[in-house]
Amino acid sequence: MDPVAGLILAGRASTVDEAEELYLDEHLDEVVRLVESDLTEEEFRRHPLVALLLARGSRPPEDALL
Repeated sequence: MDPVAGLILAGRASTVDEAEELYLDEHLDEVVRLVESDLTEEEFRRHPLVALLLARGSRPPEDALL
């Protein structure tokens, strides 16, 4: 199961935005390890955590759509 969807289904988050923030917050240590790793730029950007982090920075919050 998608970890973001899992947070919503478990009742830990009520929106996708909230679930993504929570998921990223809970995995900050892993993001730091990825930054410090010897991954190529392409490998780094393809990692699911990094892809989510980069995607969140490039789209408006869902509340702005209301």
